[in-house]
Amino acid sequence: MHRTWAIIGGGNGGQAMAGHLALLGERVRLFDVFSDTVNAISRQGGIKVTGAVNGFGPLEFATTDMGQAMEGADVVMIVLPSIYHEEMGRNCIEHLRDGQIVFLHPEASCGALAFKKLLVEAGNTADVTIGAANTLLYSTRIITPGTVDIFGVKHSLYMAALPASRGTRLEEAIGSVFPNFTLCPNVLYTSISNNNAMMHPAPTLLNVARIEAGQDYFYYTEGITPSIGAFVEQMDDERIALGEAYGFIMKTLRKSYFDMYNSGDMSESDSLSALCKKVVAYREIKAQKTLRTRYVLEDVPYSLVALQSLAKIAGVSTPCIDAVVQLAHGMLHGELDEGRTCEALGIAGMTKADLLRYVS
Repeated sequence: MHRTWAIIGGGNGGQAMAGHLALLGERVRLFDVFSDTVNAISRQGGIKVTGAVNGFGPLEFATTDMGQAMEGADVVMIVLPSIYHEEMGRNCIEHLRDGQIVFLHPEASCGALAFKKLLVEAGNTADVTIGAANTLLYSTRIITPGTVDIFGVKHSLYMAALPASRGTRLEEAIGSVFPNFTLCPNVLYTSISNNNAMMHPAPTLLNVARIEAGQDYFYYTEGITPSIGAFVEQMDDERIALGEAYGFIMKTLRKSYFDMYNSGDMSESDSLSALCKKVVAYREIKAQKTLRTRYVLEDVPYSLVALQSLAKIAGVSTPCIDAVVQLAHGMLHGELDEGRTCEALGIAGMTKADLLRYVS
């Protein structure tokens, strides 16, 4: 059964997802705020995809009109950096209708909780299912508007529904098209399974001397040095402990990389640094030229702060995660959003038991 998909966001991930879905025979329309992007895609009638997925995906249309994109859509997939989730969420809420699925792909950490709070505050009573993925399906970059290169497609990633009791709806809509997605217990699991929270802020901040000296280097193969990789693994130990506090058996970051990207030359005993050198999809990814990128401006307030919020409720100590948040604020004083605090997520005052009931 083919569905109608509204892809919200015409960046790297949005164009990759729209083109891929269209190639799979789904009905796809794309919304973006930039008219140049929309016009380029409209002129050619769709999106050209190269790399791990190849072909031309014809779209129904591309538009800068949110209402037009969402009208009649079965799935509204938000494929945007989490720094824009609140703004785009507020813009799309008035167009939501009964029966629609809103899928945050990815949510960063606690994006589904943040979206639920927006719905409540707006007084929207539409019977919608909120879904979230723990990471983006692709490693991808736009070549030109309307042409996107997909370096790699993850073999395995997680999704969950809010409330969790609506999970079968996600399996029918998302899982039937992309079996790469595995339904997990709830959106706390997807939030804690956010690998970007581990892999983006700390390595960026710890490579600040290279970045500010203007050095060119490959982010994963050269930037995740043995010592930086070891620190990230300690952060990951805290993430695993957080998951255990909520009753989850979590994959380590190393195991996740092995499952998502193994091409035959990886070993589960490899260090994180060694694994990063073997991920084919990451070999050509260059490091950023400034600290002021989404790896810090997005992933600290919308991922690490969210994990701190969950840790606060569960009573879990996170000294390495806390150190990275502190370091980011010290280096970029006044430039970071407050982020997904308990108050911002609408979960302040909840106990761990309260929160588990809320997401179920």
